[in-house]
Amino acid sequence: MAEERNNRAGRRKWKPPLALTQLAGALVFFAFTLGLLYVHMILFPVRLVPGQVVAFDIKSPMDTTYVDSAELSALRKGGKASILDPSVAERALLNMSNFFAGLHRARLAGGDANQQVEKLSGDYGVPSQFVAELITFSEDELDDVQNYAREVLTSFMQTTLAKDEISQLQNSSMESMSLTMPEKVAVFFLEQNIVEAPDIPEVEKHIKKLVTHSIAKGEIILAAGGMVDSVVLDKLEAVESGLYKQRHYNFAGMAVLLLLLMLVWYAHLRYYKQQIFRNPALWGQLTAIFFVSLLLSLAVGRMPFRYVYYCVPLAIAAAVIVLVTMYDAILALYFGIGLALIASLALNFNSNLAAYLLVSSTYPVVFLHRRSTPRHLAVFGFNLGLANLALVLVVILVSVETFSWWAIGYAFFTGVAAAVLALGITPILEMLSAQLTPSKLQALLNPENPMLKRLLEEAPGTYFHSMVMASMAEEACNEIGANGLLAKVGCMYHDIGKLKRPGFFAENISDLSKNPHQHLPPESSFNIIAQHITDGLELGRKAGLPSEVLAFIPEHHGTTIVKYFYEEARKRAEADGASVDEDDFRYHGPNPHGRETAVVMLADTCEAKVRAMESFTEQEVSETVMEVVDSKVKGGYLNESGLTVGDINRIAGAFTRVLVNLHHARLKYPEQNDTGVASVSD
Repeated sequence: MAEERNNRAGRRKWKPPLALTQLAGALVFFAFTLGLLYVHMILFPVRLVPGQVVAFDIKSPMDTTYVDSAELSALRKGGKASILDPSVAERALLNMSNFFAGLHRARLAGGDANQQVEKLSGDYGVPSQFVAELITFSEDELDDVQNYAREVLTSFMQTTLAKDEISQLQNSSMESMSLTMPEKVAVFFLEQNIVEAPDIPEVEKHIKKLVTHSIAKGEIILAAGGMVDSVVLDKLEAVESGLYKQRHYNFAGMAVLLLLLMLVWYAHLRYYKQQIFRNPALWGQLTAIFFVSLLLSLAVGRMPFRYVYYCVPLAIAAAVIVLVTMYDAILALYFGIGLALIASLALNFNSNLAAYLLVSSTYPVVFLHRRSTPRHLAVFGFNLGLANLALVLVVILVSVETFSWWAIGYAFFTGVAAAVLALGITPILEMLSAQLTPSKLQALLNPENPMLKRLLEEAPGTYFHSMVMASMAEEACNEIGANGLLAKVGCMYHDIGKLKRPGFFAENISDLSKNPHQHLPPESSFNIIAQHITDGLELGRKAGLPSEVLAFIPEHHGTTIVKYFYEEARKRAEADGASVDEDDFRYHGPNPHGRETAVVMLADTCEAKVRAMESFTEQEVSETVMEVVDSKVKGGYLNESGLTVGDINRIAGAFTRVLVNLHHARLKYPEQNDTGVASVSD
């Protein structure tokens, strides 16, 4: 029965393997992201509206024809079909020929020129100033003007012309400085050339044929920066079937891109950020941040307002700021690049806008870090706004886009708003997040923390040992680009298990003659010493310490051997003719799985070794530190930490600097005798 109860308890406590959880999380991330892109690209693609300025080139995916709705409506005024009346064009051309014939006769007849000008102007409706100028032309010049004017008039009469359009053309010709004389004259012979057509199918076909035009595959329907009008909408409607097919190809490409990005993110977390890699809850948080920022970016990009596409980096930059300050700068860089690429492709940005989006989104990685304060973020908002402004000017200059204060304003607003948004959501994310943020770490370093107060009061030697280690570990981690603040906190809590039996640890024994281990067998002493790991984990869990901090408690010793008690046991065993297994005096581990815990392991041993020295010259301290480091490396205790040879050398240098400064030689000060005269002590 007892065995059955234990089996049931084991089944209740069963958790899925980490790899299975990670695979499920990756599939959920992939499905949610692709689902969002499918809705954006396939189900509800961006619908352009008249007057909207697009940020990308729209090309025809096929050869086809389209019907110009504006021309068609002109032929169907009042809801009735109209057609071109060819007799009107013939009449207009004949009228213009008579006008020029009259000009020739006036030149030959002589007489009162003003009277002839007024007569021709009144008979044909051509402004008198034009007639007066034409009379001064030679015969050959008049012939040239007539021939060109005839071509212009013929071209006009092949399109639909209403009375209001003719009036506008004539008024503009009176004021224009760029039109030639033949063009100015031709517009005054224009006549309305559409007439109501009989309601028969043949006429309808003829009308549609007049307003039907061809589009070639690859032809640019609307260039980036262009404004949507009725002709563009007519063309888009005609090629919709081709665009629909093209959107599916684009979606497939986005799926491949997303898989590649996920592979890069996975590799980074797997090899460099084990704390995040082994925490499924953090995977969920990163998925939520990615999904929300992509959703907001696509929503902004879909807005029909002019130049609003310069605001697309807002959500991505805010997400990158959050990732830099709460998680990891390199991960933030990879996420920013991925989000910028996906948003650029999903919104069809051209190369100039894609570059703007990419630089603006990843810019925070250069200027921010995990120790950035809210004040830093506020100042950075203006920094990013100015950077965006400069990027927009580059885009305008490179693409020969029309300068707009709206574009400048949107870009600057995006930078400031991204920082404000990050400032607003960071406290909320810290409350909801399992991630150990800088503010949470700072709270754990508060001297008023109950655990630290207990350590200072009950185990002062351990407390000051931890303080020295904290300085060493923070300096070394900052030197190699690791999380110095996390290492500092880890040092302060790594030995809290000694609170159960503080008097059994060397740093808390002030009188060595009262060393409690003198009267205990080595095996018992080892068990007491090793028990501080288990006790520390128990105390840490009760105090609610984060898992990242708890990891320092077992990993700072790893699977090392307590050599002092092992040697004592070996000597006793040899005297009795027996042997001792060194594994009986080994900590249970695990060995460090991160750079920060590895640094703390090295700092723990180095601090204890140097503290026991009598002389603290830089050379002696450096030799002691290198001896400790070499022993840990040769023992294989750092194999899973991710530290490189270069990292280890920089760590040793940082330890040496801190320890030498801490134990620097002190000058002997003069003493005063009873008479107040100073003397130098020996």
